[in-house]
Amino acid sequence: MKRIEQYDGGQTLHEAQWTYIGRAVEAQGSYFANGILAAILPSLALFLLSYQLLALPAGGSWAIGLILSEISCLVILVYLALTRREPTAEWVENRVRTELFRREQYLFLAGVGPYLFQKPFEAAEEALRRRGQIEGADAHTLVGLVAMQERSGLTWLEALHHKGSAKPPARSDFIERMESYLYYRIAKQLLWFANEIRDIQENEQMWTRLLTGALLAAIAVAAVHTFHLHDAHTAGEADDGAAYWRIVSGTLAIVLPPLGSACLSIKAMYNFRGRSRIYEHEKGLLHAHRGALEALIQEARQLPTGATGRDVDKIDFSFRAIALRTEQSLSVELAQWMLLMERREHEVAP
Repeated sequence: MKRIEQYDGGQTLHEAQWTYIGRAVEAQGSYFANGILAAILPSLALFLLSYQLLALPAGGSWAIGLILSEISCLVILVYLALTRREPTAEWVENRVRTELFRREQYLFLAGVGPYLFQKPFEAAEEALRRRGQIEGADAHTLVGLVAMQERSGLTWLEALHHKGSAKPPARSDFIERMESYLYYRIAKQLLWFANEIRDIQENEQMWTRLLTGALLAAIAVAAVHTFHLHDAHTAGEADDGAAYWRIVSGTLAIVLPPLGSACLSIKAMYNFRGRSRIYEHEKGLLHAHRGALEALIQEARQLPTGATGRDVDKIDFSFRAIALRTEQSLSVELAQWMLLMERREHEVAP
């Protein structure tokens, strides 16, 4: 099956996509790493302070070390807040640029959008111009390029249906193009969504268990701490063992609820449920587009050898329409993802 980069003009778009995939992955990893750090730092600072107050109230070098460590945690938190005012901006920009290049490859393959009325050599030249346009766009301009429409406001799907007397150039390899689009665009995208949904569900379960464990542990520790307070009140002066457990239970009673809140902040940062719902919805739409394209390919294969140009043009037109509807639904998914993952600041546990 022919890959997109094997079509004349497709290589430049394929190379551009892979250039920005690495940048998007790196920016994603940086955002999540910094976000987890920002969520955990307040709980760590509280632990250091509470342990010093309970275990080393008289001061000393260890007490000073704990306080300095707490200050370091807060300084790092302030640094993240001041230097990462839009923590997802780089990730969003690189992912949008990557997805635009991915989409451009399949607009080129199907011969739709900016490639609708162009012959192969003209489409190859247009691909170079479109690469320069996408690469040179700033973050704000990139968002405007997600919409599948012409400058006049006419959508590319409307342009296909209202082309008037104009006729897209005939293509002898239209069946091969349909098969490439079916496998490399729809089938692979479905596999990606399925893998992402599975990973999201597994990670959500993990963080939910951590959150539940932290809160249940906080309840248990609070009960133990209450028992130690009651025991100290009735028994008078406590021995060293009871004093030690009182310090431990008191520290945990202070720290565990904010730790549970940090887990909640991390869940909000990943937005597991929102992303999963978007991907599930888009997966359902792609299944419908796949079925329509598979039926069309079967119809095209059954054409007699001497089929008229009208029959071929009808199937080719249907393929272009299916490709545009598929790209439109994927563009809507990208726009929803941008709204979902845009952050003005890191999620920080209260």
